[in-house]
Amino acid sequence: MPLLEHQVALGQCLRARGADPFASLVALREIGIDRAELARLYNLVHSPGFLFTRRGQRSWCEGRTVEMGHLTLSTLSTEQRGQLVNEWVDAGGGTVFDPASEAEAFLEFVAARLSDPSHAMTVCRMEQAAYRASEAALRFKRPDPSHLDRPDAVLCAGKGAALVRFFAEPQRLLAAIETKAPLPPLSERCFLVLFAPGLPRLFRAANNEEAAIWEKLAQPIGVPLLCRNRFTRPAIEALLRIGAVDLVLKERLEATQGV
Repeated sequence: MPLLEHQVALGQCLRARGADPFASLVALREIGIDRAELARLYNLVHSPGFLFTRRGQRSWCEGRTVEMGHLTLSTLSTEQRGQLVNEWVDAGGGTVFDPASEAEAFLEFVAARLSDPSHAMTVCRMEQAAYRASEAALRFKRPDPSHLDRPDAVLCAGKGAALVRFFAEPQRLLAAIETKAPLPPLSERCFLVLFAPGLPRLFRAANNEEAAIWEKLAQPIGVPLLCRNRFTRPAIEALLRIGAVDLVLKERLEATQGV
């Protein structure tokens, strides 16, 4: 058997689901592996060393996954937490080289299975926002607000930014999670927290005007139109300076969208 095919076969067994990793090799008979080669692989895959490696790799993937969404998973029951981690690892999770991109994907996977609104969803979006802002901060350069005066300037939500809605006072919620105390009830009052790469701590409380601007940025919008919606220039500038808002030229936006 060529070395590459041998490595692929071992990799399939290492990542295989179920108790018998060798079952994943059945399809390999169709690409020319003879019985003798298959028997040698069978013995290798069922050896104590390989099984130990498989358990160790699985444990490493599970641990890495838990670490990526530690706060979010802390809000869930032990059963739900275990199910989510197992499903993610079964699907190949926990092995991606770039931890920030995998954390983003894992938390999106978790969010699709959470109630909304809920404290778990809030914390999930908060963790996503923290990863996003931290990654964007590494390459963030404060933009020139004078570009807002260009007639072809278009605004959109910052790629490294997010607005997270808490349904309890944030410090109270996070303290309850940390001490494993009962979570506070969902409040009718919404606490807004803005995450952006240009903020000193990457987050701060947001006011109602900033939240309203953020809602308008669900789709790209021209600066004059945004100002006609009674949003103030200082508020728009402030969001631009911290990377909560991205400014692009209309021509460039249309090119990227294939218009």
